[in-house]
Amino acid sequence: MSEKIWHPNFMKYMDDIVRHKNYSGLPIEKRNDGTYAWIATKKSKIGQARIQWALNKAHQLGIPNEAGVYAKVMYEVHPTKEKVCQICGKTMSIRYIYPNKNFINYLNKNYGYKNNVFDSIHDVNYFLAKQGLSEAEIKKIYIKRLKFPPNKQNLPLNKLMDEVELHCRSGNSKLCGPGAMSNFPDRYDGFHTYNRCCRSVQDTGRHADNMKTYTKDRRAYEYWSDGNIHAANKFMGSSFFKGASADHIGPISLGFIHDSRFLQPMASGDNSAKRDRLVMEDFIILQEKEKEHNICPVSWYAKLIWEQMKKEKNIDLEKYRTLLKINMNNFMYCLFLIIENTGKNGKLFLENFYLKPKMNDFMYDYDFNPDGTFKRSKRNITDSTNKEYSRFKRIAFESIYDYQDKENRNIKNTSFKSINNDLKKLYQGIKADPHDINNKCLFESIIEILEKELF
Repeated sequence: MSEKIWHPNFMKYMDDIVRHKNYSGLPIEKRNDGTYAWIATKKSKIGQARIQWALNKAHQLGIPNEAGVYAKVMYEVHPTKEKVCQICGKTMSIRYIYPNKNFINYLNKNYGYKNNVFDSIHDVNYFLAKQGLSEAEIKKIYIKRLKFPPNKQNLPLNKLMDEVELHCRSGNSKLCGPGAMSNFPDRYDGFHTYNRCCRSVQDTGRHADNMKTYTKDRRAYEYWSDGNIHAANKFMGSSFFKGASADHIGPISLGFIHDSRFLQPMASGDNSAKRDRLVMEDFIILQEKEKEHNICPVSWYAKLIWEQMKKEKNIDLEKYRTLLKINMNNFMYCLFLIIENTGKNGKLFLENFYLKPKMNDFMYDYDFNPDGTFKRSKRNITDSTNKEYSRFKRIAFESIYDYQDKENRNIKNTSFKSINNDLKKLYQGIKADPHDINNKCLFESIIEILEKELF
């Protein structure tokens, strides 16, 4: 980042932000040349101090310490809600007022709208009005796409736009996005230095060629999910999901598998609203698919909970959602402990028994049916194939530390007193021989103990 040219407008923006009273006490250092050290990693001393400042500020503002707390705090304290782009020097709002791709395509198809990256929904509405649409007709577009109740039609258009913005900012819809994405504590003001206008150029991960990889659901890598993850990624990017979002019937973040046979099409807004909720309809479908395909819908580390769920006559799905969250925390923390206490041998152990077995799935191409079942054929093995597995492995190991770094998790790990001795034995075993199958058996028995303690 330091090698890039910082636009003079952005330099002035930085100075204005640092000097503003809203950021009083938020740590930042000055370099020898007098410029601000705007960027700081979360693990650095400055990064940790910024996090503590944000948590204190959240308490002052009455913002709950939960997922998204940093983004909410930095949005609230921003004095203008307008941010200058580091690259081009132009200003965009941090409000969620810029139509996203699917909405732009809809507007283009139905009304001939041609998007300018700086156009907000207010500019869209001006365009629609020039096309002859009444205010009532414009409001109907948003109400229908966001599935707002009909009485929202009574709101003035400007008030409805406020509700659209808040709805999108709260994560309930992807209809609109901000001019700059959240990025705290890495960036002092809590937002990426480049805005939406220059994002596709400056964010190498979002270059046109690389955007194709976003059909590969990295959450499956992050949560060490079971299932044929390569086939699932291919299925998500197939024509079966054209115009729709690929929904995991069982949420990956709760321990369900990433597998093409457990995916279903869903409207993007509905999928966003669903998040990690468990609903009865999906619970029934999961059991039906388990019988049909003879595949357990949860990863190995959540199987005891799943079996218990199926035994319940009047199941409380919210209760089990919480149990699955705790279980995921326990599992990820165990992965962290293994690496922290056994180093390279721990990584070898985890890769050998839990990542490499999945490598075989990357060796095939897949021809899908609408229900996610498939025929597979040997694919040509290229450097790209090997890179896919390498990416899978890299993200999986990075996620172990990223998961522990998230300060905003409400659910705490179970007490590990009952497994302390077993953990010590496991560390010793992995240090002696990371390829010993007995270590795998011991690790899985530890996870089983933790699962049983949840009931």
